[in-house]
Amino acid sequence: MASRFGIVVAVLTLLTTGVAAAQPRLAAPDEVVIHLHPSLKDADFVDGLVCELGRVLVAPVRATTVDLPLTRDLLATANQFDAKKVNRLFARATDGESGRPFRYLILPYDLKVPGLNYVFANTPDDGGTTAVMSIIRLVQTEPGLSHKRASDITSDRLYKLMLKSVAVLAGLRTGGCIMAFPRTLKELDVKSAEFCPDDRAALIDAGVLKARPFGACNTVAMVGR
Repeated sequence: MASRFGIVVAVLTLLTTGVAAAQPRLAAPDEVVIHLHPSLKDADFVDGLVCELGRVLVAPVRATTVDLPLTRDLLATANQFDAKKVNRLFARATDGESGRPFRYLILPYDLKVPGLNYVFANTPDDGGTTAVMSIIRLVQTEPGLSHKRASDITSDRLYKLMLKSVAVLAGLRTGGCIMAFPRTLKELDVKSAEFCPDDRAALIDAGVLKARPFGACNTVAMVGR
């Protein structure tokens, strides 16, 4: 009986070890850099986005611009850019940045990947440190909204997308809470802006997330944070 018990314990130990080994080790960025494409006509959402991300991320967050040429060979359809092609071009264009920054390109153009009609963002899970995001479907066009309110809603939507993307670039591979994949704008708006408890704990341990948000931002849409 004791020997059988010992065998069971050994098997369970091996299985547990195997599961632990299968989980990727999370790697925090040195910095999070938001690259704005010059074609963006309204970037008022950026200040709120940088501030909100800075409240929860350990790495500093800043915004800059990148003059990335978007040529016709990058198109997936007549009016949509191939997100993967753009991301590869963006990665090469910003590869000289020092340290290990997570780099984000924000565009005002629609993005597409195979199998989906469109995507809000594309974050490869191949070990890279770049992602591409589009605001064309995120901009609030409801009549009667103030410009600030509309900008803050755009910031709020990008915040969810970018926070999930930071976790993916860090190595997290889960799909609950903020890590859920939104197929529509409604799904993006209603999904959680928080990590599930286990994911949050892992990201804090890895130095990606602060244990507690710090500071305050003058954003209308995110006052419930």
